[in-house]
Amino acid sequence: MPPSRQFHRVYRSFDEITFDPGKSDEVLAERGFDLGYIAGMFPGHVLEREDTRPYPEPRYPAIGTIALDVFFVVYARTGRRCRLITAWEATRYERKLWYDAL
Repeated sequence: MPPSRQFHRVYRSFDEITFDPGKSDEVLAERGFDLGYIAGMFPGHVLEREDTRPYPEPRYPAIGTIALDVFFVVYARTGRRCRLITAWEATRYERKLWYDAL
């Protein structure tokens, strides 16, 4: 049986959050916010699932909020360390997942 792809509501807090500055600049140019801003999602509750594709490190897609805005973020985590990979404003479907989980 394949692993579940459902999101689960969890609380995430990290001792360290990092990201590639070049990727952060790309996100800023394309989407109007950078990954430093997205780091503000933590600590907090998120909807999260493990990405089961073969990456060199485990990746986690997650949906969460900053202020009243809902975002979709992809990150890698090892213990209490997080590396943000990318983010975008949540789609209508992703926002529905978020609000249905409240």
